[in-house]
Amino acid sequence: MQEQLSILRPYIRGLPIIVVAMVAGLLVAKKYLSYTTPMYESTTKIKLADLDQGVTGNNLFKDFDVFASTGKIAMEIEVLKSQILVHQTLEKLDFDEELSRVGKVKTSELYTDKPFLHRLTVHDPDYYDRDWMIQVTDSLHYTVQLPETTEVFSGVFGDTLHLRSVASLYLVHNTELLSKRPDLALRGTYQLHKYSMDRLTGKVAGTLDVVAVDKDVAIIRIIYKNNVPEKAAMLTNELARTYIEDYIQDKFRVADITAEFLDQQITKVYDELAQTEREIQSYRDRNEIINIRMQTETDLRQVSQMKIQQTNARMSLEAINELYDYIQSGKDNFLELAPNFEAFTDLLSTEMVKNIKQLQAERQDLLLVYREDHELVRTVEEKIDFYVDYFVESINNTRRNLQTKYDKLTRDIEEAERAFEGLPERERTLTTLDREFGLQQQSYVFLNEKRIEAEIAKAAKHSFHRIIQEADVPEKPVSPNRPIIIIVSSLLGMFGAVIFIFLVNASKARVNDITSVEKHTDIPIAYTTPHLKTEEAAAAYFKNEVFKLDMKGMLAPHSSLVYSAFHRNHGVRYQLQQLGEVFLREGRNFCVLTFDGEHTFRLPAEHLRVMHEEEVSRHTFAELLSWYRQLCTDYDLVLVDNFNLRDNAKSLLFMGLADQNICVLDTRKTRLRTLGELNLLRAKHGIDHLRIVVNNDNYSPSLLHEGIWMVRKAIAYLKKWRS
Repeated sequence: MQEQLSILRPYIRGLPIIVVAMVAGLLVAKKYLSYTTPMYESTTKIKLADLDQGVTGNNLFKDFDVFASTGKIAMEIEVLKSQILVHQTLEKLDFDEELSRVGKVKTSELYTDKPFLHRLTVHDPDYYDRDWMIQVTDSLHYTVQLPETTEVFSGVFGDTLHLRSVASLYLVHNTELLSKRPDLALRGTYQLHKYSMDRLTGKVAGTLDVVAVDKDVAIIRIIYKNNVPEKAAMLTNELARTYIEDYIQDKFRVADITAEFLDQQITKVYDELAQTEREIQSYRDRNEIINIRMQTETDLRQVSQMKIQQTNARMSLEAINELYDYIQSGKDNFLELAPNFEAFTDLLSTEMVKNIKQLQAERQDLLLVYREDHELVRTVEEKIDFYVDYFVESINNTRRNLQTKYDKLTRDIEEAERAFEGLPERERTLTTLDREFGLQQQSYVFLNEKRIEAEIAKAAKHSFHRIIQEADVPEKPVSPNRPIIIIVSSLLGMFGAVIFIFLVNASKARVNDITSVEKHTDIPIAYTTPHLKTEEAAAAYFKNEVFKLDMKGMLAPHSSLVYSAFHRNHGVRYQLQQLGEVFLREGRNFCVLTFDGEHTFRLPAEHLRVMHEEEVSRHTFAELLSWYRQLCTDYDLVLVDNFNLRDNAKSLLFMGLADQNICVLDTRKTRLRTLGELNLLRAKHGIDHLRIVVNNDNYSPSLLHEGIWMVRKAIAYLKKWRS
């Protein structure tokens, strides 16, 4: 805890400097703010049109507002920031002329508090973007200086002043404002700046900021800063209105162009569609096509049926041929062939076969009674031959009929199949024509639908872009931020003071307290002396310290105690004076040996021995040693006010002769590097019994106190210098 306090002690002591620096920073900030032109910010919000949502419940606009192009928020932001749109906005505003009142230090723009109205018409483009200085001498007259020249023109309020051939200026009193504010000064120096539209557009576009509220929300903010609050609000609102008007005009223009284009395309597609219809009709007429699919299916069904009939006829013909050959080869034994008559299953054939079998059976019966040449037998055989010949002839006729039928079916099939010759080509050609017709018809329908949509878009001069928040005239500026600047300026003053105190403290590098002494040396500390303001306090404190020195054995009888320092004003004489007074009160036999004839010791002569430096130089070491020992024999204690350790080598002589050596360090005057020199001195010369006394321990005088002390010191130095 003590170490932390020692770190903070310089800053606590320098607290007045910190306070003064903070106050100075505060005053500088206020002075800076008084000369700084404030900037005002206005914001206008626009809700962009959504292609998926129109007016609630209005499907007509929802479906047919097809020319909106606000799908991408980033694109709309760039459109709003475009110089073309800014140019259109500025053409509706009076921002091209700026009138400012010129003061001794600050030039302030006038907008709502203009004492006179102005209109500067520039005929020479080179005189745009320049400052025209106007000096109002009285309520009627004024003078104008041509930019970058010394030529001055005089004019009268209410008349047009022609400035050679480069420009003309018209000034008139703002009677409305002057009547409301009679205290408004008219006389003075004014600065009129005439912007070219390109320069003004670039200036406004450079300070314009358009951002999206959120990447997924179709709402954007238009932000503009200006030193005139009315201008900031007017620009953002007018830009939003211009954007919506431009959107409506662009939508109408695109819809009109689209409608004209669609009319041309509809006429062209209609002609092509009619031509295709004529080609299809002509092709159907040439190829006698009513419905090619239905006709093809009918022909295929007919051919299939004829082929089935042909197959049946062929099977019957083959069977009858086999039967005919079979009967021809075995008609002599017809009774044995009869079971194989499978080709004829009609009643007549069955009856004939039955009769033949009966006649054959009857013949067999007759042969049992008669011979083969018997008339009855021959009659039966003649009947059998008749039936057999008739049956064979019937089979032959049937075979010929089947063959004829088969041949006719074959010819019919061939004739029907000729209808399929070239069918793929006709079907392909007709399909191509139908497809072309379908595409043209689809295009015709699509174009007509779009034409209707375009006509609706032309008729509906409405935009789903909406201004959901108009900008109000700001009352408080956004820059400079007065509280922040004042606070930062005060903090900078404080930090500057802290750094200054740190640098001063680091450059001095004094022995501030016991902790710093113990960090840099292992020499023991005999005692410490605080800053004692009164003699009573000093007497009481040193009485206690003498008691401690006695207990430590440092004040042995007939011993010497040498007090040394690296400078005279580090407190050696103060220590010796206070110890001498304690010894006087205690009645001790002591003396104080000093080598300075101009000493300031307030001690009786019997306790003070003065030896000049020349006397020390004249005696040898043996003589000095004998004299010094005799002095210690004569007194119980010898206190030596030694030479300066840094400037006089004789100080080492008496340190070597002493029984106890004490080096006095002052926390306000002794530098920290002195401890390193003291360590080196002890090690190099082998000085024993060396201790340290810290003078003004934990003493941090106020700056006021030190200032008074420095003033007194300067006065004393001046008096000494004058004398």
